[in-house]
Parts: sequence; C-alpha cells; structure tokens
Amino acid sequence: MRNSRPSRLSPTGLQEAPAPSVPAGRRWMVIAGLVVAALLALAWFDGGEEPLRPIADDVALPEPAQ
Repeated sequence: MRNSRPSRLSPTGLQEAPAPSVPAGRRWMVIAGLVVAALLALAWFDGGEEPLRPIADDVALPEPAQ
C-alpha cells in the first residue's frame, strides 16, 4: 500500500522546518548580555561583605577668629 502522506512531512506528520538560526551580530549581543548579567550578579552577591568601621581620628579645627 502506498503512503498517502506527502514526502515533506516527518514521520510524526508534522512539517519539517529548518532550525532557526541566530545571526552572528545578535549572537554576540546575547553572549555580551549574559556576561554583563553574570558580572552584575557576582557584584551583587560579593559586594559589601566588609563591614564599615567608624572614623576615630582627631580632627584639627582652626581657632575662632577674634
């Protein structure tokens, strides 16, 4: 018996479509965006770990004018 499906259909019955390709410029933009996001996440996670210390130095003030 002859197969009644057109040859352009896959065995599942769905049309085969080529995989979408990403242009080279957009690919670099995606990679750069991921790198920036990773750096921001690292800065957010690692930033501010050292506690602030109060300044306890004496400050010389000028004499009042007479």
